[in-house]
Amino acid sequence: MARQARTAKRKRRGMWLGLLALAVVAFAGIGYLVSGDGSKTTTSGKPTVVVPAELPTELVITDLSPGSGEPAKAGDTLDVRYVGVLSRDGTEFDSNWDDPQPFSLVLGTGSVIPGWDEGLVGAMVGGLRQLDIPAELAYGDAGSGSVIQPGDALSFVIEVVSITPGDPIETAATQVAVAAPTPCPQADGSSARETNFAEAPTMCIDPAKSYTATVVTNLGEFTVTLNAATAPLTVNNFVVLSRYHFFDGLTCHRILTDFVAQCGDPLGDGTGGPGYEFADELPTDGEYKIGSIVMANSGPDTNGSQFFVVTGSGGVELPPNYSLFGQVTDGLETTITAIAATADATGASESPTQPVIIESITITEV
Repeated sequence: MARQARTAKRKRRGMWLGLLALAVVAFAGIGYLVSGDGSKTTTSGKPTVVVPAELPTELVITDLSPGSGEPAKAGDTLDVRYVGVLSRDGTEFDSNWDDPQPFSLVLGTGSVIPGWDEGLVGAMVGGLRQLDIPAELAYGDAGSGSVIQPGDALSFVIEVVSITPGDPIETAATQVAVAAPTPCPQADGSSARETNFAEAPTMCIDPAKSYTATVVTNLGEFTVTLNAATAPLTVNNFVVLSRYHFFDGLTCHRILTDFVAQCGDPLGDGTGGPGYEFADELPTDGEYKIGSIVMANSGPDTNGSQFFVVTGSGGVELPPNYSLFGQVTDGLETTITAIAATADATGASESPTQPVIIESITITEV
C-alpha cells in the first residue's frame, strides 16, 4: 500500500503555443509520417499525435486549434475526446475518439493524471490541444497496464467538447501553506478550505469522545466510526483535514479488485499529501477487516492524507504496517460496493474505470 514516491524533482512547466508545421488531422491510413524536425507522427483515422523529437522533461502544451469562449480553470467540468500515445515510439495506448460519449472530468481534482490537470487549464471549447507529459506527471515509476512502462512519457491530442463552469479550486500547489502551528478548525465545519500545511496539526480532538465521519461521494455516502481511543494522532489528522475541507473534490485514485480503494491524494497519482508527515499508530496482526479505514504510506511514519478502505480479502491479509483508524458502519453494502465495482476487472490498471470523487466529509463529535 505504499504511495508511489517521486524519483525526480518536478521541473518548471514549459508552454509553447502555435501551429505545428505538420498538419495534425489525418483520416485515412495507418503508419508513420515524419515532420520537418524529424519527429514521427502516427495516423490511424483520428487526430494525429505528433511524437516529440526528444522525450519531454517538463510539460509541453501546444494549442493546435485555440477554440473560443472562457478558458478552463480548476473546478470546471470538461467533456473531452482524446488520443494518447507513448512519446518514445508513438504506440497508441488509449483513445475515446470514436466513442459516442466524450470523457468527463473535473479539472484540478486529481481524477486524471497531473499532466492533464495542469495541461488543460486555459483550454477552450472547440480547441485542439497537444500535451507532451513527462513521466513524473503521468504514471511515474509505476507505469500503467502492459503498455505504459515505468518512466514512460506520454503524448495526447485532446479536443475540448464542452466546459461547465464550477467553483474555483485551490490545491496544495496553488495555496500558501497554513503557518505552523496549525490552528484547530471550527468544529461546525465553517472554516475555509485549506489544502497545504506547514506541519502536522496539534491535538484538536478529545480522545475520550466519539467521532464519526459521513463521507459523501458521487456514488453515494458511507459512515465511518473513528477509533480516537486507539489511534488518536491519526483520527485527529483525519478530523482536522476533514473540517478544513481538504478532501472535498479529491478522488479515490487507486481501486483494486478484492483489495482496497485508496483515496485522499490531492495530486491523484499516489504521490500527494497535505505538506507534512506524521507517525504510525499500528494495529496488531489480523485486525484489518472488510470496511476498515486505514492510512496509506510510503514507509514507517510517512502518513499524510491518503487512506484506503479495505474492500476484499487481499486488504484483510495485509501485514499490520498501516495505521488503522476507523470502520465503515453504514454504506458498506451499497456505496463501498459501488466504489469497489469501479476497479478494472482485467487488472491492467489501478485506476478506476470511472471517477470516484469525495464531495464532502462531515465530522460528528459526541
